[in-house]
Amino acid sequence: MMIARAARALGLAVGLALASTAPAWSQDVAAEWEQHMRAGAQAYGLAQMDVATRELEAALAIAEKNFANDDTKMINTWLNVVPLRRSQNKLAEAAATGELMLARLGKVAGENSPDLMAPLVMVAATYRDLKDWANSDKLYQRTIALHDEYYGDAHPRTITMLEDRAVMLGLAGRGAESLELFADLVDRWRYGLGDNHIREAISRRGYADALRKAGRDAEAVAQEKIADQISFIWEAGR
Repeated sequence: MMIARAARALGLAVGLALASTAPAWSQDVAAEWEQHMRAGAQAYGLAQMDVATRELEAALAIAEKNFANDDTKMINTWLNVVPLRRSQNKLAEAAATGELMLARLGKVAGENSPDLMAPLVMVAATYRDLKDWANSDKLYQRTIALHDEYYGDAHPRTITMLEDRAVMLGLAGRGAESLELFADLVDRWRYGLGDNHIREAISRRGYADALRKAGRDAEAVAQEKIADQISFIWEAGR
């Protein structure tokens, strides 16, 4: 998903670059970079990882040689390379590249730009995989704040980010905070989407898992029963 988002952003960035008065050789470089980027993004989306790796590595080599760090083409390259590095289990490198990407994107687009939402989630998830809970939580909270600002606190995208953070808090051993957040977000689903929406059911099952890990089995069963009822109503109404 992140790769696809990067590819969409790529189209605008390349269009702007080629519309400039840059010399022909630099336009040729940009065109070669774009070709590798598109091929790599397409292969990644199809889980053709050998092809994706070859193409995105080629795009990265071109970018590092020819583009400044605050060039949108360089930023888009990093945006694609971070998930590639995660898929290669090169998590420390993915995190370092992600931090560089966030810094440059914040400089170019602004620290409160909605363009930072998805990249922040990507790097937060990388830190989560590294079990670097402090940095993961910092970035989750930052993207939640942006989602809240641009979408509101009951928007599905905002609630999804809250759920991602709740899961991370549970993995980090901060069970009480995780449970508190789960209780809040299941109510937000009902407020934002109305009663008996399938997304509420999905979150209630996650809440039940967190409750069970905390040894609160009876409460977990209660949440699962509500989720089953919502799922039954949802399916009957389709």
